[in-house]
Amino acid sequence: MTSIPSPTHSLTEAAHQSFSWLTEDLRMHAPAQFMAITLDISLGIQTCLSLIHASDLAREQRDDAFPPPLNVADTESLTRMAMAAARMLSERAQCHIDVLNDMHARGDNGKRNV
Repeated sequence: MTSIPSPTHSLTEAAHQSFSWLTEDLRMHAPAQFMAITLDISLGIQTCLSLIHASDLAREQRDDAFPPPLNVADTESLTRMAMAAARMLSERAQCHIDVLNDMHARGDNGKRNV
């Protein structure tokens, strides 16, 4: 049986680094991660709503020189996506609030405050 030589891997860091709003020190910090995801999602929702508004406005004006950026089906899909993104963000926020409320109710040393 022939052996296949295993590839040699370099121990140097990859040239590509994934994008993050956060500095290296904050990437594992849960509140900072939530703020970063909130920024990403809210910017996405803003983009969706801008495209939806522009498409609806163009359809109302019925100007052939300025057609809507999205057709009706795509506008509906983008509306549902923005709604789902907002729902996801609110659910994540609720989870963070629940954790904070639980921590506060237990107090600093884990005992229940009376």
